Amino acid sequence: MASQIRVSKLSQAIRLGCCSLVFMAAPALAQQADAGQAPQGPEATTLDKIVVKAGKLNESVREISGSVSAVTNQQLQDMGAQSLADYVQRTPGVVFNSYQPGVSHVVVRGIATSSGNVQGQPTTGYFINEVPLTEPGWTIAIPDIDAFDLNRVEVYRGPQGTLWGSASMGGAINYVANVADTSGFDAAVEATVSQTKNANTGYAAKAMVNVPVKEDLFAIRAVAQYREDPGYLDNIGTHDRGANTTQVDGGRLSMVLTPNEGTTLTWLSLLQNIDNDDNSYRIQGLGEFERKTELPEFTKTKVAVHSLRWDQDVGFGDLVALYAHQKKKQDWVFDFSPLRGAYNADLGLNLTAPLYIGSGGESEGNSLEVRLASKPGGSFEWLIGAMYFDSDKDLYEQIGAQGAAAAFDQSPFFGPGSGAIIAPNGEVFNAFYNHIDGSEAALFGEASYHFDEQWKLTVGGRLFRNKVETISTQVGFSTYPGAPIVTPSQTKEDGFNPKISLTWHPTADTLFYGLVSEGFRFGEPNTAGLSAYPVPSGSSSDSLVNYELGSRTTLAGGRLLLDATLFYVDWKDIQLRLQTPDFFNYAANGGKAYSRGIEFSSTWTPVDAFTWQMSATWQHARLDQDLPILYVGTAPAGAQLPGSADWTVSNLLSYRFDAQFQPTLTLAHQYVGSGISDLNSTVPGVTPNEQGNYNLIDMRYRMTFGSTDVTLFGANLFDQRGITRTVSEMNGIGEGLVRPRTFGVTVNWRY
Repeated sequence: MASQIRVSKLSQAIRLGCCSLVFMAAPALAQQADAGQAPQGPEATTLDKIVVKAGKLNESVREISGSVSAVTNQQLQDMGAQSLADYVQRTPGVVFNSYQPGVSHVVVRGIATSSGNVQGQPTTGYFINEVPLTEPGWTIAIPDIDAFDLNRVEVYRGPQGTLWGSASMGGAINYVANVADTSGFDAAVEATVSQTKNANTGYAAKAMVNVPVKEDLFAIRAVAQYREDPGYLDNIGTHDRGANTTQVDGGRLSMVLTPNEGTTLTWLSLLQNIDNDDNSYRIQGLGEFERKTELPEFTKTKVAVHSLRWDQDVGFGDLVALYAHQKKKQDWVFDFSPLRGAYNADLGLNLTAPLYIGSGGESEGNSLEVRLASKPGGSFEWLIGAMYFDSDKDLYEQIGAQGAAAAFDQSPFFGPGSGAIIAPNGEVFNAFYNHIDGSEAALFGEASYHFDEQWKLTVGGRLFRNKVETISTQVGFSTYPGAPIVTPSQTKEDGFNPKISLTWHPTADTLFYGLVSEGFRFGEPNTAGLSAYPVPSGSSSDSLVNYELGSRTTLAGGRLLLDATLFYVDWKDIQLRLQTPDFFNYAANGGKAYSRGIEFSSTWTPVDAFTWQMSATWQHARLDQDLPILYVGTAPAGAQLPGSADWTVSNLLSYRFDAQFQPTLTLAHQYVGSGISDLNSTVPGVTPNEQGNYNLIDMRYRMTFGSTDVTLFGANLFDQRGITRTVSEMNGIGEGLVRPRTFGVTVNWRY
């Protein structure tokens, strides 16, 4: 009887995890959405037809005791989303520290020690169709998934270590891309032209085609994308206007084979190239849109992810096997010229060309996950699984300048013939190389027991073992005339991540839950690097426990959804990303911190033509004790954690006029409170690197002409100079900005 009552509830609008989420009742349609299969028919984009799979179980989202948000395909279109920056911060509890594609970072519930790159694994996990995009140990790059042809984006708040593994301490983001659909042909094309203040014209072109090679058996789906975001910063040192131009290109390819009713094989490939022509920081004290370096500080990123998924109905349950192979490469250049005089004086050189630091690396990894889950609907539901992920990385850090070899030959300290040994390529005269092997192995599981139609208890856990081995090699003037210095190091960790939750459905329109969960990530060994200052040996995994209470309520016959979550996070032995006085980063552990807050969201549809979606978060992410920072000072207890904001608010209002061409007006608002970008900023006497404290207003007007939509849009209408991240650079204080006022038009055609 209890299971019959639960199944009957599947036809009603559900209460979601701190977001306006509902789900579809039909099992076949639910499986389609779980796999990211292309939605069929107009009803698939409405708010009452969404399935998420935060628990990796074949259950509705109403049964998940946790904070889950989803941005649907229709919402992505309504807000004109292009990249992660356009939508992720509109979910509760999230701050997006925007910088440039491929190197921007999401902070969930304030769990971060920097608003930029961390020295080890990030605190937010990233996935595409459940394939991990953050490899064991330090993550080289994270692709910026384009919103075109996405089914939805799921944001899980709070640690997800039990089911999603390492790097999900604050939360996780799972992009659900549409995969090939065997039921019929489909195609779409989208083009955008835009104009940003103090920039050239920007444009984007995207296309999708879905071909059922044999109906209901085999299909192929291909997506191609290109976007150019014109630079709005002028580098007065290189005399380059619009220096921070970014080009993003790539696409996705999926193939689906359904040889019988219970078997589905899905191939998904993701390719992305990102070229940032120059750094996206303006320099404090110069003009409104100015920076100054002696050479362009470019970033080039390449990502390729290929995965094969097998879904099999085994009668009593559902089996999933997921294999993925990924390759990443990223190269940076930084202007190090302000230290050229010091190098000339100390080493007896006569360098006149720009001095630079080149850094980056490449990685290759393989992951495998196999899990078996019970069929939904019974009093007892369960999931068991195993995973393994290994990653092989080669990282580098180099100092160089044109003419370096000749300069060493002429140096009184080194002399003739030294240049060919110290700088064999003529430029790089000191370098540090790391070869890193990292692996993660785990057994995990979750089980839920329904006492009756109102009460459910869920327990779970993850038994894990992590290992990172590093071989570092130092070459150049710092080892001359001796042999290169080779240093091995290793970290090993194992542990258990538990989870327990209790869910109560007092009525069909009300849900309450309580949850306790833990998260973890890899420790990271340090190596001497190119810094003149000694650093600690490395960091070990930190410890994080999350406590939360949540409620979800449906009112006014489903026209009003109200959701709230109260959370407290206890964080110990924090992994820190710190910086030496000569601007080199290192990892360490230290101190305690906490984050507490309230997340609230609502969706109100008083009439069919009007919808107002709102989310608001108050959080207090602070150090819980004094934290000594090597070479800087002591960050006091009570200091704010970097990359967070005490207040974030988002509003999205949409009105569809009853007129020819179905005109729709969308107004979006976003507020991000004040914050800091690094822990050094909390030390008394240190000038803080501040960010946040800005409001943004966007507007869109869409009209439909048959199968074609035409949308006029304006972003950052009041042209705010919101600072998204601040860093201390060799050339001064760098400030990342919200993109200035932008106007444009998007044309979308669908078959």
